[in-house]
Amino acid sequence: MSAIDTLIAQISDPRLRERLAAEWDNAKKEKKFGLVFEDHLPELLPLHGAKPRKGDLVCRRVYGQIGALKDVWQIQSIHAGVATCVKPSNEAHPSEPTRAAAEPVQFPVDELLVVREFGEPIFPALVPVDAVQNGPADAPWHTLIEADNYHALQLLDYLYAGKVDCIYIDPPYNTGARDWKYNNDYVDGNDQWRHSKWLAFMEKRLRLAKRLLKPDTGVLIVTIDEKEYLHLGMLLEQLFPEARIQMISTMINPANVARAGGFGRSDEYIFFVMFGKAGPARLQLSREWVSAKGRTHTGSIRWDLLRRSGIGSSRKESPGCFYPIFINPKNLRIAHVGNPLPEGVSRPEAIPGLVPVLPIRKDGSEGRWQWTPETLKERMAQGRVRIGGNARRSFVIYILKDGEYAKIQRGEFQEAGRAADGSIIVEDSNASFVLAVPGSQWRIASHDATQYGSRLLGDILPDRRFPFPKSLYAVRDTIRFYLEDKPNALVVDFFAGSGTTLNAVNLLNATDGGQRRCILVTNNEVSAEEAASLSARGLQPGDAEWEAQGICRSVTWPRSKFTILGQRDDGSVLTGEYLTGKTVEREKARGFTQIGFVDPAQLDTLPKKKQVLALIDGLPQTLVKDPCRFIVSEDHKASVLFDPAAAEDWLEALDGQEHITDFYIVTPVKRVFDQLKAQVVELLGPILVPEEEKRPMSAGFAANLAYFKLDFLERERVSLRRAFREILPLLWLKAGAVGPRPELKRGEPEPVLFAPEGSNFVVLLDETRMGRLLKSLEGRAGLSQVFIVTDADESFKTMAQDVREVAGKANPGLAMVQLYRDYLLNFMINKNQDRAAGHTDIQGARA
Repeated sequence: MSAIDTLIAQISDPRLRERLAAEWDNAKKEKKFGLVFEDHLPELLPLHGAKPRKGDLVCRRVYGQIGALKDVWQIQSIHAGVATCVKPSNEAHPSEPTRAAAEPVQFPVDELLVVREFGEPIFPALVPVDAVQNGPADAPWHTLIEADNYHALQLLDYLYAGKVDCIYIDPPYNTGARDWKYNNDYVDGNDQWRHSKWLAFMEKRLRLAKRLLKPDTGVLIVTIDEKEYLHLGMLLEQLFPEARIQMISTMINPANVARAGGFGRSDEYIFFVMFGKAGPARLQLSREWVSAKGRTHTGSIRWDLLRRSGIGSSRKESPGCFYPIFINPKNLRIAHVGNPLPEGVSRPEAIPGLVPVLPIRKDGSEGRWQWTPETLKERMAQGRVRIGGNARRSFVIYILKDGEYAKIQRGEFQEAGRAADGSIIVEDSNASFVLAVPGSQWRIASHDATQYGSRLLGDILPDRRFPFPKSLYAVRDTIRFYLEDKPNALVVDFFAGSGTTLNAVNLLNATDGGQRRCILVTNNEVSAEEAASLSARGLQPGDAEWEAQGICRSVTWPRSKFTILGQRDDGSVLTGEYLTGKTVEREKARGFTQIGFVDPAQLDTLPKKKQVLALIDGLPQTLVKDPCRFIVSEDHKASVLFDPAAAEDWLEALDGQEHITDFYIVTPVKRVFDQLKAQVVELLGPILVPEEEKRPMSAGFAANLAYFKLDFLERERVSLRRAFREILPLLWLKAGAVGPRPELKRGEPEPVLFAPEGSNFVVLLDETRMGRLLKSLEGRAGLSQVFIVTDADESFKTMAQDVREVAGKANPGLAMVQLYRDYLLNFMINKNQDRAAGHTDIQGARA
């Protein structure tokens, strides 16, 4: 109960108390708590090029200007190129206040721009624009959709609800720099509603995005900067209460961006919204991902103290873990594990020749061990107990906890042997790469957005600039934590911008042989500056020259096409190399240096040999001990042969010392030097050095990409089953976009059965030809979808059962879809879902 409830209860006047209580109850039902922002006018989508028709919502075109879509009319009739328009009825806009009656007005049809209001039923189609094929014909195809992302998400909900593994988005950061639009109007820093508009804008899209993700393993990844990260975090918490949400900080500009009156900005934030069992995988990473210091994430095996620290570390909290451990100081091994000491007894009985160790803390108080005597004995046999310190200063006992021991069992670290105390020795972990899940502070050189975002994009598209593209490797690494073990994952980016996400998915596939599929969605907006320049020349959105400069056609598509092919349209190849993130071992020659300025016979004293050693980095002069004819050390990477006459003994000492990389041979004779060098090379071979594998950008990717533009169909055309040609691309996508996209040739009539060779779906357009469908399915495998056009629900159920009996065994998981009913119902339902979203507690591109 809140404080106001308590205060109301204290009112003595019963009538007043009841009235106030009732009013407060109503306020609690209607008032927004938590993240509060306005709903704003419904968003409108301009359809440039659409022919105005009776019943359409329209705005007037203002030539030479670009402005907000606010004054909306509805066409009542069209005659002789003139449209009679009225204000839309409140039945069509129930969320808006009651309008006063308005007289019909007339406008020339060519002055009207058709608009769609977000939330009204849509019947989408995809118009093929272009395609590029550089992979196997039967491989899955990536998809680029030029569209407003809200309506594209409605379409994707029909195609892939609950099937998407990962959504990665880089939405507009709402910096106030006119970097995004609300209702066709750029939002700048002077707009007092800009945060509210941004939240409404994002909320609508995130609600739709949620429906796409797999509920048990899906992940939503959102990048943002300091302008909106607090609002975004609260929005995500409210929209996805069932998910686990974590935010990390990542450095994207090591040079810092100066901020007047504040600290320079070098980082941004990434929210991970994880559903069900989703979580980051342990990956092989470069050492810059992990700390070289501290107790965790060092990339090395971590030995912990056996004595417990922190909460619950006193003897009284676990009396059974206060017991003596007896160590033999001669061999530094545990000789005996005693029983827990009785209460009140603080010293064990002495055992001759052994040193007892108890969990006594630095302040002299009694602590406790982490393991019981039985567990300690069991894990001693596994090599998980190590002895440190000495008898004079006291012994210290270290242990390998389960998580660290599991690293050895998984093969992340190799056991090289056992120490004198019986503990495991692992191979030297000074490798350049480690297996780890990193922390929440990322400082990775390849995530530099200038070097690997702007400059990389500039190398691909020399004549086109795009503001603030992400580092290719920042995106690759971010999604890889969730897609490493999902080679067939479906990835969606509905703020696709320059197309970095597709580039990253292709690079990831090329590295590990995966067939992950990526769907990009972006509008074709031009920047505010470009819009002003084009408008000044009398151009309008929809004009060919205007559209050619839009983000999708001038950046997203060419970047995606060029990177897949490895070359531009003019035939010039892409230069440079990709960093694959994969480690390979390269052979590297060992270093050999001839010291020929001194005769070995002259090095007859230790001081003279120390003078030679002083010229060599990495070898201390303390290694020079009589007679010292050569130096071979297990702790150093260099070796010196002072006397070639001792070469045989030197080579014998070098056997097995693969860690030595540099050799210094004292001889003035080149032939002797070459012979000894050859013998060392034969003995030890080259050095195997792990390094990151690179991939030439000119190699392109074995990938395919289909480019579509979103269009809208008339409901009547769909209802009358006259839209098969238009929705055929949707059926191909719904079936997984496998193999070349089938299409009807121009002028070709609709068939009664559509079953193209090599396709993984078939369509029965005439339900009276069911026998023909069943015959075509006999012995056919590799099908994922069968579409049947019928309005009769019971007939569909019967036909679906017949299909499964014939083809189900050869095609496990075969899905049956009822056309066009399934399509119509889906997009009529969208209207109700959008209106319901408008009455929740919260309402709702970077191109």
